Amino acid sequence: MRQTLPSTADIELDVPETLRPSAMRRLGLTPELDQRIDALRPPATPWWRQLAVSLLRTYRRIRPGKIGNRCVFEPSCSRYSELAFRTRSFPTAIRLTLSRLHRCSPRQGGIDLKDLEIPE
Repeated sequence: MRQTLPSTADIELDVPETLRPSAMRRLGLTPELDQRIDALRPPATPWWRQLAVSLLRTYRRIRPGKIGNRCVFEPSCSRYSELAFRTRSFPTAIRLTLSRLHRCSPRQGGIDLKDLEIPE
């Protein structure tokens, strides 16, 4: 028998907002911003943007579960990096990605779209 997981809209978590993204991932759920980024089409050009997005999506498919389920931010760090490469110049995307990884800490968390927006 196939069991379907509830959508993120169907679940209410009684945890501090800073812990919500990691709690959802531990429960096997994908936070809303992650889902929105995953639904974006691959960029058409330039080649470096296509390559960066492709590499980040490949990383998410093959990374060990222990790494992928511990991200404290929404969107996850790899999805934040994908947004940076989609919407900013190459040097700025590198700077934003490194800055985000530097902010990553179990004592922090929550929604973090610093300097980025999800394209429509």
